[in-house]
Order: sequence, then structure tokens, then C-alpha cells
Amino acid sequence: MLYRCLLGITLLLTSSATAQVSGDVSDLQAGLVAKWDEVRPLDIEKTLRLPTETEGMKLEDFAVAFAFQVEKAPDMHHGSHILALINESQNGLLNWHLDTKGFSITLEGRGFGHLVAVSQPMEGRWWQVVLNVKRDTRQALSGIWVNGVEMNSWRETPGPMGLTRALFDPGSRGLGAQITNLRLYNRALTRPEILELAAMTPMTDLKTKLEPFTGSMKLMTEEVVAVLGGTEAMAMMEEGTMESLMLTQFPGSRVKVRSLAWEADTVFRQDRPMNFGGLKQQLVRSAATVAMLMFGRQECLERGEAGLTEFRAALEKLVKLCAEVTPRLVLLEPPAFEGELAQHNATLKKYAAVMAEVAKAHGALFATQDGDLKQGSTRDGLNLTSTGATQLGMSVAKLWGGDLKVPDARLKTLIGEKNRLWHRYWRPANWAFLHGDRTAQPSSRDHSDPAQRWFPGEVEQFKPLIEAKENELWKLANELGGKLP
Repeated sequence: MLYRCLLGITLLLTSSATAQVSGDVSDLQAGLVAKWDEVRPLDIEKTLRLPTETEGMKLEDFAVAFAFQVEKAPDMHHGSHILALINESQNGLLNWHLDTKGFSITLEGRGFGHLVAVSQPMEGRWWQVVLNVKRDTRQALSGIWVNGVEMNSWRETPGPMGLTRALFDPGSRGLGAQITNLRLYNRALTRPEILELAAMTPMTDLKTKLEPFTGSMKLMTEEVVAVLGGTEAMAMMEEGTMESLMLTQFPGSRVKVRSLAWEADTVFRQDRPMNFGGLKQQLVRSAATVAMLMFGRQECLERGEAGLTEFRAALEKLVKLCAEVTPRLVLLEPPAFEGELAQHNATLKKYAAVMAEVAKAHGALFATQDGDLKQGSTRDGLNLTSTGATQLGMSVAKLWGGDLKVPDARLKTLIGEKNRLWHRYWRPANWAFLHGDRTAQPSSRDHSDPAQRWFPGEVEQFKPLIEAKENELWKLANELGGKLP
């Protein structure tokens, strides 16, 4: 079951995963009818009524979103409606039911009902729910999402729904429960917007204030380092030296490294499949506290010295976007070219100088390369071999004063296994069947209930596998810390 989502037809994926330049557009203010962001207890009598000016509004496409948590599971079945749209004798639209085994969300309407059941312990964590209605009789575009995962979807009959009187009435009493981030939209949301809502932190959660690096790259406990870039960044991550040296330098810190690199990414373009989401959303989704950027080589080959001004402007924009998520930024000097391409190294140095200036202007660290590449560092003057990727990783390790000896082979093996699991989770092979334009295909759905999506849930099963593998490599890294051969 777990790997079914990895066995999609490659040709179909290639033809249907339409590229989006720099990710999909997200605007959570567009179409917003009403919202309540404060955290509210559910044991209050007062309901949340929509603004009076919305009375009489006709909803064709719409979306409802909220997050809730329960301190303890009920001793018995407990049900209530959440959003009531009072019109055409329809008193309850979105309902929930809580019991000892988990919770369920139900959409009810004109002769239909759609159910999502979550059989997991619900206590002590936030659950984010989105009801998304997009009326299209040809495709199953309406659905219910839990924590950013599409649980089911269906074809919704066209026809407006009136808001004669509408209210949120989360009347679940006696559970020590809370609800927050309630929203009603007069349009359907996109998948990137649903992911952004799922990553929204409840106001009661106080995030640790992140501080920029000063002088060196000293990592915090539970630091999450996101690596951005193109082919060179991917080669460095796959080879594993940089991550190995990082983990052994900070034993016990439980540092996580996440590759967000993508082949052929530049500061000018980061093409992604349809509905993948933009860079900022991916940084938030990966919980990044550090953004490490590696660019310059491809831009140098594409635009030469004449492109330096454009490169600076695009890099500035990218750095500012990353800074919206975290101020802990690192820019890496691109490694030199070899062979016939070595004629571009003088220009590449100018691109590196621009990167150093941008890093300084934004309080970021800048990692320089250790002179010329060793012989055999590239396959063709451009693409790095394991030798070149190792040298690149050791150059980065200078930022934290790491031991530059060869890392333990066992640790690199575990890192490789973890990174392959992450790759399968973050950018699975059959994206079109997951969230692209083939989600309505029968093979994307449960054969016994075509409304149920099984691929999105199965992909989430990679998360505990990643966690287990990281526990293994943290244990070994702690044993090796300061004791590299």
C-alpha cells in the first residue's frame, strides 16, 4: 500500500504535471467573507454569526476552514454541527463527531453526505480542517482536507447556496476543547492555499524567536536546515558529507536537514508541478529555521557578465522571501567549472562577489570555496562527481568550524536512506495523481468508495519512516561527535 503512490505511470506524469514558475499563487485574503483568528473555548454558549452584510449572499463555490484541539477524548459519542447555513430547511452543513477512537467530519446538504473519519488519538494536538466546494459536474474538485491532506473529494452539483442566516456554532461542551482560525470564503481554495492554512500557527502557540547568525553557523536544538539550489545542491545533499559533518558537530541537537533543491533551479526560475506550492510555502511546510542557498553557476552560463545586475535583483528577491520565514540565512559560493567551461570562472567569481554582497546586506553568512576543485570533481566540467560534492560539503563545514576529516561511512549511509525517504515524501513520482490534474482518475481512488482519496494519505506514511531513520542517525551521530576517524 505504501508504495502504490510511487508506481504511477511516468509518461502520464510527464505529460500532465504542468510547470508553474516559482510555484502557485496564494492569496488567503481574496474572497474572505469572515474570519475569527482568536483561540476560543468550545464550552461557551455564544455562537459566531457571520456579518449582517453577508445575509442574502449566494455561495456557488466556497470554502470553510478551522483548527481545533481537544484536551481529552469524550467517554462516549459526542456530536455537533460546526457551520450552520440556515436556508432551504438546511440547518446543518458541516458537522463533527467526537468519540473515544477519534473524530469524523461530515458534509451534509441537498440529499448528499460526505464523511471523513480520522481514527487517531486526538488529544493534545491541533487538527486543521478545510471543506472546499468547487462545483463542477465533470471533475471531483470538492473535498475535505485534514492537516493539509486531501481525505476525499466528489463532484458537486451546480447551484448557489443562500446565506439567509449563517453562523459558526461549535457547541462541543465539557471536553476542554478550543477552536481557532475559522474562515469562510466565497470561492474555492487552491491546494497551496490549503497547505498554507494547515501550516498556520494557532495564536496560543508561541514560536521561538529566531535570530540571525552572527559570525558562525551555530545551530540550535531541533534546528531545521532547508537547502535550496539546483543540480549542485542536489549533488551535495545526495553525497552526504555536509550533513554528516553538521550532525557530528552538534551532537544531541537533533538537527534536521531538508533538501528543497530541484534540478535546474536558478534565482530566475523554480518550476514546480501544478498545485505544488511556492517556495515560501515549502519552507513553512518543512518547518525550516535555516535557509541555505546555493546558486550562481547556471545563471553565469545562461547570462554571462551582462546578467550580473539581473542576478543581483533576483537573488535579493529570493533572499527577502526566505527572510519572511527565517532570518537565519546562508549563501554558498558556487564551485568553479572545469575543462572547457573553465573559461567562465572569471565571470563566476563576479557572481560569487554579488552573492557575498547580498549576504552581507541581509545579515546572512557566506561560505567560500577552498580554492580550485580537485581533479575529477566534475563529470563534464559542470556536473559534480562524489569528489566534487565532498569538497563542496567540506567548504560549507567551515561555517561552524567542523572537523574536516572524512565522515563515518555508516552515518553517510543512514543519511542517504533518510534523504531518499524525504525525497519520496516531498516530491513523489506521480504528482499528477496526487494533487495535479489526474486526481479524478479511478486509479487515484479507493475502488470500494470512489469519493475516498488513498494516495494523499499513503504519502503521509513516509513521515514516521523519516522520523525513525533520523532517530537512528542522531544516535550514531551522537556517538561519533568529536570522534571522527
